[in-house]
Amino acid sequence: MQTKVKLQAVLAIFATTLFWGLSYSSTKVLLDSLLPEQIAFYRLLIASAALGLLFVIAKKKPVHKKDLLRVAAGGFCGNFIYFLFENNGLRFTTAGMGSLIIATIPVLNVLAGAILFKEKHSPQRWLGVLFSFIGVYLLIRSGSDGNLSLTSLKGNLLVFGAACTWVIYTRLNEPLLRNYDSIVVNFYQAVVGMVVLGFSVLPQGADAALLQGKVAANLLYLGLFCSAAAYYLYLYALQELGTAVVTSFINLIPVFGVLGGAILLKEAVAAGQLLGGAIVIVGVSLVTMTEKVKTNYVQKAN
Repeated sequence: MQTKVKLQAVLAIFATTLFWGLSYSSTKVLLDSLLPEQIAFYRLLIASAALGLLFVIAKKKPVHKKDLLRVAAGGFCGNFIYFLFENNGLRFTTAGMGSLIIATIPVLNVLAGAILFKEKHSPQRWLGVLFSFIGVYLLIRSGSDGNLSLTSLKGNLLVFGAACTWVIYTRLNEPLLRNYDSIVVNFYQAVVGMVVLGFSVLPQGADAALLQGKVAANLLYLGLFCSAAAYYLYLYALQELGTAVVTSFINLIPVFGVLGGAILLKEAVAAGQLLGGAIVIVGVSLVTMTEKVKTNYVQKAN
């Protein structure tokens, strides 16, 4: 049974990275019509509606008062600050460089766990993290011109802030999953992000003519698949596999991002990117095959 549950969790996080990897193509399309903050707001508005419906249908219990602050903090980090940093950062740096910086999340997470939580990692897991990072470097480097300006540096720092924020988001949510399932946590946090973003987006108004056709289709994809479904699957996998394994899969996002760009946006794919993608998969496999990291948190029983 344990093997079956682990397989389900691995498939869940794999699907998550697929959805998020393809989200780069959708976001590129939407940036032609909407501001970064608007994209994030409408995405979370759709996700909140979908998750709210699931919350009611499944008759989930509300979050206890004692956990509301942690839930709100997770939503603020993962659904507001993260999008604020990443979407605005990508306006000043290349998508390739931004993806490379986001791919440092597993390294940042392992370092945070080792320094702050005294977690012990096997040599195999450290090797997997290293392979993943090298693979992503090759993947992105092959499509980058290598130029650096003050403008791109600003973008790189913003995206790095997003990577750090995601580690905080993951660590905040891990103990919550002792008592709540993914639907509950995801719903509350999507609402938090939507409300905070609403203060800056709603006063600007919205052009209804823009919210149709290709724009509407991409917003629905981001809201339903990349926020509602993917965040639910991410938190489920986090519950079953732990932070080290789950965050290692972040490195697959640029792989799917490159494939999505090639198929959907007709972007060229270099041989170095294919090699980098293969190395990423090897690295993720090394991390996944190790035992779950022991933390101070007691995981929810199934």
